[in-house]
Amino acid sequence: MMAGGPGVLEVAMLADLALGGALRRELGPGLPMPTISMTIQLMPGSSAEVRAATGDASAHVDRTAVSRSRLISGTGEVLGDALGVFAFPALPYDGPHQPMPWDDDAATVRGSSAEEAHGPAVLDSEAESVAAAVCGHAAGAPEQAWGSTLLEQSAEKTETGLVYRPTAPVANRMGNVQGGVLFAIAVQAAATAADFSACELVSGTIDFISAAGTDEELKAEVRVRRSGRRVLFATVDLSQGERLCATVTAVFRR
Repeated sequence: MMAGGPGVLEVAMLADLALGGALRRELGPGLPMPTISMTIQLMPGSSAEVRAATGDASAHVDRTAVSRSRLISGTGEVLGDALGVFAFPALPYDGPHQPMPWDDDAATVRGSSAEEAHGPAVLDSEAESVAAAVCGHAAGAPEQAWGSTLLEQSAEKTETGLVYRPTAPVANRMGNVQGGVLFAIAVQAAATAADFSACELVSGTIDFISAAGTDEELKAEVRVRRSGRRVLFATVDLSQGERLCATVTAVFRR
């Protein structure tokens, strides 16, 4: 899946998961903890070099929590930072728990592969189709990872931005479009509108207003605030029908 190196989608997903994971380690695993807002700052053109993210819980009060993350290259160089604001339930929490597999220390200890940690995989027809697409991607000469490539292929340019048709792989555990995917859709729409590259993003903030389902197309409407030879400022509204799902502000620099 990562052949070609991560794009903005993979970096945004990594940041979102690292930010949430840092809070779950402090507040408890399995908490329903939706992201309210996330900001990513990144050196332009460095998304393909990101290999890891650290996460630290900053503060939590009155059912709101803040965490921060650093995006790191394979050689340990800091390439960017992320900040997240999350909602969490009243504590102590005794509702249904659904721990994230990557936050399960026991799974990590049991083995390094998915089969060792969770048993042998059983693929349905849809999963087999995805696996075949991933293998086909890796067999070519990809410029970026499979997820970012899929995003570009699934988006259609319009007069005001992009229309994106969600597919099963972009769903989170609640069945909605994952937050990092929403961020990446908006970044791609803004970049396309002004003939920039998504990897030239230097700063982006997404505010999550309502969940985006996977059964309806997403419309990304772009407003270019300023576009020059080296810099682009844009805002993007992501909506499904008449419902606003998220707003994004993005800055690009060549």
